[in-house]
Amino acid sequence: MTEIAIALAVLIILTVIIIFILFYFGLINGYHPMKKPKDGQTRVACVGDSITYGRMVSNRSKNNYPTVLKGLLGEKYCVNNFGYTNRTAVKDGDYPFVCEKLYQKSLDFNPHIVVILLGSNDSKKINWDGEKFLTDYGAILDSYLSLASKPKVYVIIPPPAFEVKGKVLYDLRDDVIANEICPAVKRIATERNLKCINAFKVFKGKKELFADGVHPNKKGCKLLAQAVFDALNED
Repeated sequence: MTEIAIALAVLIILTVIIIFILFYFGLINGYHPMKKPKDGQTRVACVGDSITYGRMVSNRSKNNYPTVLKGLLGEKYCVNNFGYTNRTAVKDGDYPFVCEKLYQKSLDFNPHIVVILLGSNDSKKINWDGEKFLTDYGAILDSYLSLASKPKVYVIIPPPAFEVKGKVLYDLRDDVIANEICPAVKRIATERNLKCINAFKVFKGKKELFADGVHPNKKGCKLLAQAVFDALNED
């Protein structure tokens, strides 16, 4: 085998390893396989940012919270993950969720239940605008509430963002999440008589349940899925 062939083989092996690692930890953001609902199944759309998507979760496809939720709900439910990394509720944020094709896919899914978690990325200095957040997040909720399926919509209050080595990663601001975004999400939900799932309270003081201070790890995803499952079962 020539030196070129050996080098090529090594390059291929390294590429496969890198792709596997990126996939394993949810870093290939465009990977969104969708399940086709069977007749009679309740369709559940989990909408949100990278926390919903499962970024930084080991074995993401198995351990992201929507997949864990599906396991809790059972075969009568079809649960699809419409989370996408970095997405904001505000339309003029750096990465608005409503500009993604995935947003339209979540509407086309015509869900019976919508669980939405946005707001963490809106806390960035370049994104935060309290009035726009109220308006634009409200518009997203209204777009689901107006669907023909008349879904029950559950709003998740974002979890805390913990410091790692003295700072919060990805330019998120925990003080803005705690003092401005959480109350705003509560207000938006209350105005529409929607149930809130308080992930900020669920995860408060539980930094060990996060892979990087921002994204829940395997145990954190399990806890979030359980909180959502409990809320669904209360109705």
